[in-house]
Amino acid sequence: MTIETRGRLLVVGAVALAAVPLLAGCNTSPGAAAVVGNDRISVGSLQHTVNQALADPAVSNALTNPQFSAQLGRTRTGFVRVTLARLITERLFARIAADHHVTVTTQEVQAQTASFVQQAGTLKGLQTQAAEQVGVAPAGLPDLIHVTVLQQKLSNALVASQPVTQSQLLAQYNRDIDQFDQVDLAQIAVNKKSLAQTIVRKARANPSSFPALARKYSTDTQSAANGGAIGLIGRNQLATVLGSNPARIAAGQILMTHTSGSYVIVHVIKTKKTSLAAATPQLKSELFATTGQTLLEKAVVAESKKLGVHVSPRYGSWDPQTQTISPSKSQINSAS
Repeated sequence: MTIETRGRLLVVGAVALAAVPLLAGCNTSPGAAAVVGNDRISVGSLQHTVNQALADPAVSNALTNPQFSAQLGRTRTGFVRVTLARLITERLFARIAADHHVTVTTQEVQAQTASFVQQAGTLKGLQTQAAEQVGVAPAGLPDLIHVTVLQQKLSNALVASQPVTQSQLLAQYNRDIDQFDQVDLAQIAVNKKSLAQTIVRKARANPSSFPALARKYSTDTQSAANGGAIGLIGRNQLATVLGSNPARIAAGQILMTHTSGSYVIVHVIKTKKTSLAAATPQLKSELFATTGQTLLEKAVVAESKKLGVHVSPRYGSWDPQTQTISPSKSQINSAS
């Protein structure tokens, strides 16, 4: 039900809710597929969501593909239940987020989208993954990514109070050091040592000339087009390439190394270091990743009980432990 990425792409969307009382009994309101507290999911909105998804060939094809069909419900009827469960769960997550004062910004969604696209290769590739593994068409992708960020932030909030020793934090920090100690680089690759030495002299005399020198001389055409810029890399990775002590690599340096038959001139534009204290929330999230997911699942169960989740018997019954809808003997008619 997920797409495995650095920040996991999850199976629900997100909406805002107000606090509401429990409903008595287990009845939904007329024309409702489900009621979460006093928030009504109409049969019409459920049908629209299902139709919109199945109009995407990638989703409809995935529903018949054994590799994906089980998690999408195997049949249209099953897909309706999977979709309704997602609509219910998105409301529960939004309520939990409100209780913990967790919000998601547009910038965070944009950053996560860019990360997912990079990992998938293209936006189309990401859309295909969402269709095949989650059953969401391109129109629903922004909401899906929004709640992915929301869930990660919720998980972080829930583990924030978990006890952790300084030695645990430091060990995780050192394991992930290339995330927290980085350098912004530009490079020029050439084949001759004499040319490399000449470029080093010119660049050290006038560091601002480095982009022009890269465009003129570098055999690495990809970075040359960007004035030699290659972006942020971990300090230890740079040290491996240059054979230098990481502690001695500082902003403004222009260094030369010989590797794989080429002479590479590196300009250390700036350094970016995140302290252990500043990195602690992320470190705790990584240390307690499993715990965070468990706490979030417990929160969903608790919120389900607090608000009351009632599903029309024609669709089945809500199971907060698994966040799924179990089928009932009643058949969902063909209009849904």
